[in-house]
Amino acid sequence: MKDAASNIYDPSITPRERAIFEGGIALGAICHQFSGIPVSRDKRVLRALERAIVESMKLTPYKKNIKIKINPKMLRKKGMGPYFYQTLEEKNLELNVVAAYAGFEAVVRMKYFPRLGFPLMYVESVRKKSTKHPSV
Repeated sequence: MKDAASNIYDPSITPRERAIFEGGIALGAICHQFSGIPVSRDKRVLRALERAIVESMKLTPYKKNIKIKINPKMLRKKGMGPYFYQTLEEKNLELNVVAAYAGFEAVVRMKYFPRLGFPLMYVESVRKKSTKHPSV
């Protein structure tokens, strides 16, 4: 199946670069769309939110696999009163996205690195798929 938007992109962009781009778009979308949502250390709440994010991001083009872990250790311990909750921050998230485009698979991640004091988004790997019928 031909990508209906491929002629909009700069023609010098390779399928490998497009796979990386599609993965990066997912990382940015997850971070910026879900940051600020109320969360607690309740594992039931965290797993439900992880599932909701994964299912919604699967709707976007070229995502082969998405894994999300909200780290409860990065959230405050329980407090008192109805106003004690925390909002989701990038440092609470561990993301792993596999984007596939025109025969290439890019694995991109986001993870908080204490030594950097920053949740880093990075390309973990890119590989050419060995298939006779590459999907776009």
